[in-house]
Amino acid sequence: MELLWYIALVIFISLSGVLMPGPIFANAIYEGRKNKYAGFKIATGHAIVEVPIIVSLFLIGRFEFPSMAKSLISIVGGIFLLYLAITFFKNKERRVIKGIMAGILLSSLNPYFILWWLTVGFNLAIKASYFGLIGLLSLIVFHESCDFSWYGFITILSNKGARFQKIEKFAALLAFSLLLFFGIYFIYNGIEEMANHL
Repeated sequence: MELLWYIALVIFISLSGVLMPGPIFANAIYEGRKNKYAGFKIATGHAIVEVPIIVSLFLIGRFEFPSMAKSLISIVGGIFLLYLAITFFKNKERRVIKGIMAGILLSSLNPYFILWWLTVGFNLAIKASYFGLIGLLSLIVFHESCDFSWYGFITILSNKGARFQKIEKFAALLAFSLLLFFGIYFIYNGIEEMANHL
């Protein structure tokens, strides 16, 4: 896998999670009405939880895993993405917490966030290990950039009094499409790698 393709993979898979309407998205809209820069605080809290997870999974991914194990991680990650796609429109959870603490609590207490990193994110971390330190930095920088850009954008719009129905519908459709596509891609990729080593 080439580095540029890996970076593109990180961006699009990250967007599939970032664009999902949920508690952090709702928080960003609520806080943005009072502070247009609240999204960057939320993303900072999110990163405080997320970056150590990324580094840990990257270090684990550098160990020599059996090819079968890597294939299974890819397949399980793909199944989890498809599960998120199927249950996507049932996500009605809403919580209101302020500032950096919103990003920390709504991330660390979200079971979907933890499962995402143990499956989908772990697969990205294993792929990052192929490129060494530049892979790790690419995963952190481009994944976190998606968070900061989206939540910053949302709170700035919210502060200007923008209505979110159309934006949320577009984001939901795009996120659903990405979840579906990469769920199938991960499963196919895992099965293909497994077949190559049988």
